[in-house]
Amino acid sequence: MAKQTTSRPTRRQLSLLVPEARRSVIEPIRQRLDPIQHSLIPAHVTLCRDGELPDLRILKKRLEHLTDFSFTMTFGEPSELPDGCVLLRPTNGEDQYQELRQSILGPEASRHGAHITLLHPRNATGAIPNLASIGRELSGLSITFNTIALIEQRGCDPWQVKNEYQSAR
Repeated sequence: MAKQTTSRPTRRQLSLLVPEARRSVIEPIRQRLDPIQHSLIPAHVTLCRDGELPDLRILKKRLEHLTDFSFTMTFGEPSELPDGCVLLRPTNGEDQYQELRQSILGPEASRHGAHITLLHPRNATGAIPNLASIGRELSGLSITFNTIALIEQRGCDPWQVKNEYQSAR
């Protein structure tokens, strides 16, 4: 009998990658809290998850027709969820984020809470992060997003940028 192997499928998503200039603030914290996730994907806000994306041809056409989608998000204090996940949620810019999702997915797009993951739940070890210290390090973090990245992960490999779409602004 042949031995079956299980493999994770290829996944795609649209992400708002944190621009290089702002990564220097976030990445040391992500690396300290979650070196596994840090090695797989840079700091980002997921715009559209794999299961939400239309056919790749339709998606690319919609993205190529976007012109003015630059917006700024300001992030609040980090919060820890019951599963150990640590997130930064925006205090400003959520409406523009939802509008951008609708312009890509259509007016029926479900609301998805924007956030930057500092510690992914699958990598949470039960250690208690010092949220007050992290909050001081990230106090008033404001990020302007003007690029949408179509990224892809094959199996458990690191995510790769397949294409980037720039705002005209």
